[in-house]
Amino acid sequence: SSSSSSSQKDVAVAKPFQKYMIKEQDLSVEAFGPLLPLAERVDEWTGGWGLFYADLHPETTTSFAGVAFLLTNLAYAVAGFVLTLQGEILLGTMTECAGAVSFWYHYSQLKYSGQEKNVQVRLALLTDYIFAGSALITGAIYALMIGPLALPFNALLSAVGAIFCLTLSWTWEFGLPYIIWHSMWHILSALTGYLIGQARIDGTTTSDVLMINTVSQLFLLLPHPLPTGAELTI
Repeated sequence: SSSSSSSQKDVAVAKPFQKYMIKEQDLSVEAFGPLLPLAERVDEWTGGWGLFYADLHPETTTSFAGVAFLLTNLAYAVAGFVLTLQGEILLGTMTECAGAVSFWYHYSQLKYSGQEKNVQVRLALLTDYIFAGSALITGAIYALMIGPLALPFNALLSAVGAIFCLTLSWTWEFGLPYIIWHSMWHILSALTGYLIGQARIDGTTTSDVLMINTVSQLFLLLPHPLPTGAELTI
């Protein structure tokens, strides 16, 4: 009886999004490889919504809007590359990787526009969640380390704008409206990651200077023995 009530609960939770659920035959090792257990959990927990993607028809990988959309992923590459050059290797590399996977996902999304939902696009989306999520979590940890009140105002502003655009792209999850709002999400989220990374670099540099100065002052206060043969003059 407990198992039947549990299954009824799962159905109840999934019901609003059941039309998005992945077909059972598509949930296979051949399709998702080692990510199959994660794909099953995401599909189950979100009632199919988590691995649902927008149909961007009539846009394609070669249409003007489609190409422009794909090019917005360069924002991640640029932000990550600059951060890496400045010494922020972790967040910089993760941002670059997130951009590459995002390009793969959206290219697949455009490639299969106007067709039945494709498992290859869902695999790319799931991989995108992993890499984008890792970069977002790292950025959030950096923001907490810096301190919300110490974050640059432009970083907070771009973060709010990025979340706003992402929400709108999920609201209008079709065609050109999705492309416009999700493109803005790419640009603003990349900018946010860069600004947070830059703030951490600046904060680390400042703290290093303060530490060096403090150690230097303490060293000067310590008693220093006179060199052998030296005389103290008064």
